[in-house]
Amino acid sequence: MTDIKEYTNREFLDFFQSGLNGMSPESRIRYRKTLSEFDVFLTGHHLNMANLSDALLTDWVVELLYRGLSANTVARHLNHINSLVKSAVKKGMLAPNNDARVLSRALENIGSRLPSLMYRTNYDECLSILKNALKEDGVCKYKVYVDMLLLSLLNGAISFNEILYLKRNALSGFRDFGRTIIERNIDSRRDYVFDLKQSYLTPKQLKATVASGLYSVFGKYVNSTTFEPDDFARSLWVACAIRSGLTASEALRFVNGPTPYALPDFCKAGTMYTDRDSWIDTINSILFKEMPKWYAMHLRKGVKFDELRREITEKIRPCPELFYPCETIMKHRNGKMMEKEQPLISRTAFFKNYPENVLPMFSIIGDKAWCYRVSGTNDSPFAVIPWREMKRFQSAIGVFTPDSEISPLGQLTPRPGESVIVVMAGLGNRTGEVEQIVNKQCGSVIFRVKLTTDQGYEFRVDVDSRQIERILED
Repeated sequence: MTDIKEYTNREFLDFFQSGLNGMSPESRIRYRKTLSEFDVFLTGHHLNMANLSDALLTDWVVELLYRGLSANTVARHLNHINSLVKSAVKKGMLAPNNDARVLSRALENIGSRLPSLMYRTNYDECLSILKNALKEDGVCKYKVYVDMLLLSLLNGAISFNEILYLKRNALSGFRDFGRTIIERNIDSRRDYVFDLKQSYLTPKQLKATVASGLYSVFGKYVNSTTFEPDDFARSLWVACAIRSGLTASEALRFVNGPTPYALPDFCKAGTMYTDRDSWIDTINSILFKEMPKWYAMHLRKGVKFDELRREITEKIRPCPELFYPCETIMKHRNGKMMEKEQPLISRTAFFKNYPENVLPMFSIIGDKAWCYRVSGTNDSPFAVIPWREMKRFQSAIGVFTPDSEISPLGQLTPRPGESVIVVMAGLGNRTGEVEQIVNKQCGSVIFRVKLTTDQGYEFRVDVDSRQIERILED
């Protein structure tokens, strides 16, 4: 067999684009849309067209379906890819590959009968029930079953058999929200955490009881005549993972069993190593932390921030908050002083969004920017910037977002003569002394702080109230 040179994604795309010239205008538009979708997927997951496989195409199919495209639309994209692959095979750029056509036929057979959690409305309703259940303090007929599902999801979709027979003296492996769920179900009068009359029911009866209880809550969102609790827990966990940036093949590696409510039967687990603990934390943040998070994205070469902002504003709903810190510098040009906005960090912008909305966002703007991940690899979660670190970063550069709270003048405000720490780039958290409050009328109070160098020289800086930390005496 002759070795095939491994071409870059750019070389493949250029070749495919050149082959569209002989098509009708309508066909060119359709094929270019397919190429755009496929390019965004490959780029977002750092994958190579040269490694085209059934698993790669399946992951792309699932991502498109989770974005809301119909099975017929995705099948048409696959038919286009199949045609383009054949042209690359003739050119000697790829080995013969018929996976796209096989997947297209599988989708055509599925039609509109997609797994229920692929539909955003069903997924959102299930998450809403779980979030409300976590906060619910009252008595609910099916609360024990929902709590068991919550505990399973918090721990990577562990089996209900483990949860059913969980005793109150064996809780060392649980933390945070998991412990909260366990503690609110414990009763000193019984050994088992969850009150399901375990001592009186057979395993088969217990399984049927849990299935009935969960189906009473979630049955309307599951298009199935049979309901299996473990299948549902695994499916919901995998759906959360996929909506957070994990591919289907990677997500399936975490769960030991079928996921009929999240993925079609043709999806298979991958072999790539992925950090399980990081993804469990990510899924937990989706399930139980409703506040949006800060992330960083890198602008691709040649992309201007105004162009990216316009794309996000026009196409992303809900629109995330954007933060692109710049400083104003003065330049002489033709004998005149000109102002220029220069980014403080080249080609890096920040945005605030809900974890489950990050992947859909970059499926749309992936040709203009990419989001930083936890470990820099395509199989790790998107990197969340803790608010405390974001707040400190803003203080250091002196540029703030609207959610950076401005403390009013009051009892905790530093007074002249008091010592403070100045959190400002270039000053290294230096300790200084407040000399005066310069401006009390503006939106953020300005303090004049006296600082002393290691050599004994004094100098003064005017700082925003958010750039100083009061030193409290014991």
